Amino acid sequence: MPEGPEVQRSADLLDDALAGHTIRTFEARTTAAREWLAEHEGAFEGKRVERVWAHGKHLVGQVEGDLFFHSHYLMWGRWHVVAPDAEEVVTKDRRERARIVTDDAAALLYSAPKFDVGQGDPYAGIPALSRLGPDVLDEPFDADAFLGRLDQEPDRTVGAALLDQTVAAGIGNYLRAEILYACRMDPWRLVGELDGAERGCLAETVPRLSQMAYAQSGRTVPEAVQAKMAADRDLRYSPHAHAWNTRHWVFRRTNLPCLTCDDYVRQEHQLTREWVDDESGETVEKKRIIYFCPTCQPVSVEPKPARPHKDRRPPDSEWASPDDERDPEDR
Repeated sequence: MPEGPEVQRSADLLDDALAGHTIRTFEARTTAAREWLAEHEGAFEGKRVERVWAHGKHLVGQVEGDLFFHSHYLMWGRWHVVAPDAEEVVTKDRRERARIVTDDAAALLYSAPKFDVGQGDPYAGIPALSRLGPDVLDEPFDADAFLGRLDQEPDRTVGAALLDQTVAAGIGNYLRAEILYACRMDPWRLVGELDGAERGCLAETVPRLSQMAYAQSGRTVPEAVQAKMAADRDLRYSPHAHAWNTRHWVFRRTNLPCLTCDDYVRQEHQLTREWVDDESGETVEKKRIIYFCPTCQPVSVEPKPARPHKDRRPPDSEWASPDDERDPEDR
């Protein structure tokens, strides 16, 4: 799922392309947006886009006349900006969920199941927006609000709390893993057990790593560390130094050497959320993979034994071509 830095870059893209321009065509395929537009025919056409911004993983556009549009990518969504006469505009893709066309550009939303429109304050009209915590990319970051929201559930693990968008908006699985690694923190440590230094590290690292990821297109390691991984095959899965396997300290580096110590990165499924199903009355659990170094982050669970990746790699000839950008964990 795209996280705060990726959604902010999309917001920048749309703001550059649309802000200050008059909408010529505004269409939506999601049910709620289509119904609203049917009741308010032509509401967006002829109106000027005022600005587009992101709050966490949510993208919001403000349009003249107190109108707004809102999208959330979930796993696969993306905004794509092209010329208004581009082939993508002329021949509609079945994955398209919305389109906003001006005289100078066309913004097309693909595959995202969440696209809403309305009038008034978007934070009042979209319940998910009203619940969001401070944006991880806010400058300055509201550390007091972040820590205050973090403290509301002291019996929750810090690994679960960081994924809660009401605590801090914009953290997903890669930022969570990288933040906890940077703070040398056990993902299973309870929030209520964190000391002042640990809380301070989180308050400093959340915005710092988020800003780094935003500036570096999702990368959370410095250029020198990326170059080190690119130069040493033992530090990455593929013999080809693709961007995906030289981007992070621990995220998606299972069984590869830690870049700080001599141990290996591990992964475990961590309980991040549970609730009682209204119909069955049964407790439902949601788990997410967490990546960590058990030496740099002494954990309170027993990690699986490492299986050093270099001991089970096929010869170079059996790897995919350099053009194959898929992570081997996904093949």
